[in-house]
Amino acid sequence: MNAKVKAVVSGFMLLALAACGVTPEQTVQAHLEEAVNLEETFVKQQEPIIAAEEAERERFEEMIELGLSEMDEIETLAEEAAAFVDEREERMDTERESLTQAYNEVGEGAVYVQEIDDEKIQAMAAAVIGVMEQRYEAHGALYEAYMDGVQLDRELYEMLMDEDLAYEDLEAHVDAINDTYETVGHHKETFNEFTSTFNKKKEEFYQTAGLVEE
Repeated sequence: MNAKVKAVVSGFMLLALAACGVTPEQTVQAHLEEAVNLEETFVKQQEPIIAAEEAERERFEEMIELGLSEMDEIETLAEEAAAFVDEREERMDTERESLTQAYNEVGEGAVYVQEIDDEKIQAMAAAVIGVMEQRYEAHGALYEAYMDGVQLDRELYEMLMDEDLAYEDLEAHVDAINDTYETVGHHKETFNEFTSTFNKKKEEFYQTAGLVEE
């Protein structure tokens, strides 16, 4: 089922829920669970991105071991590494798009929070929405830093095909790459923390609102 058809079907399901007189709590839950479904594409990008990063790193190490005297081999390896950069960029875009869809879905559910009568449960539902907002912002920072790294990587492989490349320039560029991916690591840690909090608060909301079968 393609994304557009899936969205239409999900819309009908939510309308059906409303027509059946379900509670605001159940409607919020339906949007949250649909958001989880929309993030499946996000999750599927993780392993391929890691695999591409590893393959790219291996080729970089081979280039460094060869030295500038083996330019033909270096050019081949640089082209292969650049292809992995392109793959990572494409998968990161897909990851961001998937999370944006999930974020928008949660936003659609947020309008029903104010209709929840129980103040405690309403506050818990609002907390879930709030953490999703923080989570999305954290991933935005992660995405931007990662894309900065992608561009620096692309420039690196262009530099390595230059026979007149100065070691000092290469060293400075690699340092810039390392600094950028260190920033990526910090943003990833923050994002993961918000993800853990989101899941915890979501389950607490479900439990308190009686949305989980015993």
